[in-house]
Amino acid sequence: MVARLVLWSLADTAVTVADLRDELPYDTRETWFFDEGTERVGSFAVFATADDAAEPLPERLRELIGKEPDVFELFDTA
Repeated sequence: MVARLVLWSLADTAVTVADLRDELPYDTRETWFFDEGTERVGSFAVFATADDAAEPLPERLRELIGKEPDVFELFDTA
């Protein structure tokens, strides 16, 4: 099993946390989190393999945010 942590800082973008809430792809393996005070949004997900965890993030998010995530990390899980 592999965990994926993704985090964007929105401080230098034209989008807000509120703008993204309705655009996020919700599924059972991924949890999205928000911090409006620090203008950050991210997700935590668990996948069966590293290849699955490395799958591209939704293109719609890249379009809205206008940049790649500031953090994209994969972790082995116990």
